[in-house]
Amino acid sequence: MLLGHSWGTLVAIALAIRNDRSVAGLVLVSGYYFPTLRWDVWITSGPAIPILGDVFRYTIAPIISWPIIPGMLRKLFAPRAVPEEFTKNFPVSLAVRPKQLRATAEESAFLIPAAAGFQSHYSNLRCPVRIFHGTQDQVIEAEQARRLQRALPHSLLHLVDDAGHMVTYADTEAIAQAVANLNGAAML
Repeated sequence: MLLGHSWGTLVAIALAIRNDRSVAGLVLVSGYYFPTLRWDVWITSGPAIPILGDVFRYTIAPIISWPIIPGMLRKLFAPRAVPEEFTKNFPVSLAVRPKQLRATAEESAFLIPAAAGFQSHYSNLRCPVRIFHGTQDQVIEAEQARRLQRALPHSLLHLVDDAGHMVTYADTEAIAQAVANLNGAAML
């Protein structure tokens, strides 16, 4: 049983495609599944560029990241507020390290090509799939989830009203129940 959130949905799908028999089910939350034009990918991929990206990551990127992170977190959780527990416990100092900035940039750079590469394999997934997405996600549009549901014969889509990208905080119980139900069905 695999649960993937955001970019992790592509990792879960990759594992299911490669190990079709050992994956009993997928729960995909706030994922990006089909290539689209995204200006944010171009902007966030910069720190992955050799030499120039290295200079940027070790000089001004950590400094400018600190004031950007609160707005980014608001966008992830919108239209809901960022939970106080998340604000207190999110390790900003770790997120702005040069190595982490590069990893995030590399993920951004590979996002569109990965989705493009996987889309022709979606119909080969045989395990049951549960798809969750916030209707007001400002990071990845809900149409991505709708398209995936149409492409997957063994899927159910659950759109969460009044929720954004961090739908895991908005509908935790339903997501946990989907995992439990798929896991229970796999045990039979």
